[in-house]
Parts: sequence; structure tokens; C-alpha cells
Amino acid sequence: MLFPTADVMVNPALLLLLGLILGTLSGFFGVGGGFLVTGGLLVFGIPAPFAVGTGLTVIMGSSIINTLKHRSLGNVDIKLGIIMVCGTIPALFVAQWIIQQLKVAGLAEPVIRYVYVVVLAALGLFIVNDYLRIRRRSAAGPGEVSTARLVQRVQSLRIPPHSVWIPGFGKVSTYVALPISGIDRISIFVPLAVGLAAGLFAGLLGAGGGTILMPILIFVLGVPTTIAIGTDLFQLIITGSVGTLIKAASNEVDPLMVIIMLVSASLGSQLGATATRVIDAARIRILFGLTVLSGSVAVGLEQASKMGAGNEALSTAASFLLLGFGGAICLLIAGMTIAAKRSKGVQPEVSVVEAPETHGAGD
Repeated sequence: MLFPTADVMVNPALLLLLGLILGTLSGFFGVGGGFLVTGGLLVFGIPAPFAVGTGLTVIMGSSIINTLKHRSLGNVDIKLGIIMVCGTIPALFVAQWIIQQLKVAGLAEPVIRYVYVVVLAALGLFIVNDYLRIRRRSAAGPGEVSTARLVQRVQSLRIPPHSVWIPGFGKVSTYVALPISGIDRISIFVPLAVGLAAGLFAGLLGAGGGTILMPILIFVLGVPTTIAIGTDLFQLIITGSVGTLIKAASNEVDPLMVIIMLVSASLGSQLGATATRVIDAARIRILFGLTVLSGSVAVGLEQASKMGAGNEALSTAASFLLLGFGGAICLLIAGMTIAAKRSKGVQPEVSVVEAPETHGAGD
């Protein structure tokens, strides 16, 4: 099928498959899946500028679909998301300035790729290690994490100023309650800093920021896993809109591809979001950790392919690793969902707010 905007022939069935995988993983993990969709489009022969621009647009559309689904399940903390976005948006401009400086020095591409590999590998290994440590505790519940003491310290931080004067409102405290996330009181500067970190990651490494944001919300702020997923998707809508508008203005988005992929992504999002209700939090986290590790290996292979001639096979292997592993995880999610519903008799359409997870006493 000819896609005139990108001027390329692509089998639409492949686009439907990629959209289905993206929608499922996005709804299940709460991440945009930028490394997956861009890599997949490149494998299909889409020119790089259109792969990035079209991928960004699909991610934003998928995030909207998944956020609405998670919102109906009570998994979105809008208050927390808005606070984080206030830190994320300025960080995107800071990241762009850093990239420009790296380009001037001729270091942008290698630095970004190496940092990306290290960050994904470290993050994936940490999540897997957390899962294994929690499993060794005989009385551990699915919502427990190994960083409970860190969570308590972060939530109890007292960061000045403790109040600010706002015209029309008077003296306003800089501490907020986030009942949906199960947080009684926290300094507003903590989620702002989290948004800043996510924005820098998104701007520097070309990802949506959700890859690092979701684990920070769980392991640092102590947000329940399903709430972290829904809130992550909510902030992705806002931050992803900026990149989408820029790419669309540069005519680097193929609208027909976007429509085809979003059709299947909407179906995948139903599976992914519903699965978070019947699959326990610990299993969601371990699957996310393994997916992140596969992304680290894939990016490493891609970088290795650029270090010498005749290494196109490594680049192809990297892209197929992303798609193959992503597809396998989707099948696993579907199987686990079916098994959980049969064993627990869960009714998928009942909208409830997930109770805050119980964190362990620490190490």
C-alpha cells in the first residue's frame, strides 16, 4: 500500500500489528513506547524523519486512548500529573539546549546512545532485582517494593519555602495531599523534581519520559503501580503534544499511517489497561523490567552496528528484537489475563479505584 506523504510502500498489516503491540504495552506499562514504534517503522522501511514524527503522533494518540481507559478504572491522579508537567515542560527546553551543545562538539549521537543503553540496563536490572528481593520475603505482598524506607524519607522531606504568597489567594502552603496516590502530605517540589527528571530523559534520549517516570513514581514516591501507570500516561499526553505539533509543522507525519496504527492500538489498549486489574503489581513490574532490558540490548546492538562497515545485520537484529520481544510480552499479558480471570472470576467492567499499595518495612 502506498503512503503518499512518506512516499513509501508498506504492508498495512504490519502497521496494524505494530499498533496492537504498542497499544497493549502502553496500556499495561504506562509508557509511550517510543523506542518500540520508531524502531518498528524503521524496520518497515519508513524514512527516519517520518518514523520519528509518525511514531510521536501515534504515541500521543495511544496515550489519550489509554488514559481514558485508566481514568474509567480510577487509575489517574490528575493533580499529581499536572504538578509533574510543570517541571517536565521547562526540562524539555533545557534538554534541547544540551543536545545543541553536544552537536557542536560532535558528540550528540554516541553520547545519547551510550547513555540510553546504560540507563535502560540499570533501570531494568534494578526492577528485576527488586522483584527477586521481594519474592524472598515470606510475608511479602504484590504491592511491596524494596525501597520502602526511601519512599518514607522522600514523602517526609521538608523543602523550603514552606509557603508562598499568591495574589488573590494569599499565603498558600507548598505541601499537597494526593489521596488518589495514597500520599497524605508531600512537598510540591518533590513531584516537580520528578517531572524535571522525566523531561530531561525525554528531551535528551528521545523517549517519551514514561520509561523512567513510571519506576520513579513507584520506587521513589511510593505511588501504587496501577496509579503510576495511569498518571504516567496522562502526563505523556501533554508533553507528547509539543513534539507532535513540531513534527506535523515540518510535514514529518504520515496521517494515514497514524490512523491505521491507532485503530489497532485502541484494541490493544483495552487489553493492556484491563490486564492491570487482574495481574498483580509485582508481575507488572517484572515484565516491565524485562522489556526495558530488551530495549537496552537492542539499542546496544544498534550502536554496535554503527561502529564498523558491514554491520547492517546487527541493526536489523536490534529492530526485530524490539518487535519480537514486544509481541511475546503482549501474548504473555493476554495469557495471564485470561488465566487470572478464570481463577478469580473478575468482572472487567467494574470501575474501582485501586487501594494504595502496602510497602514493606525496607531492607
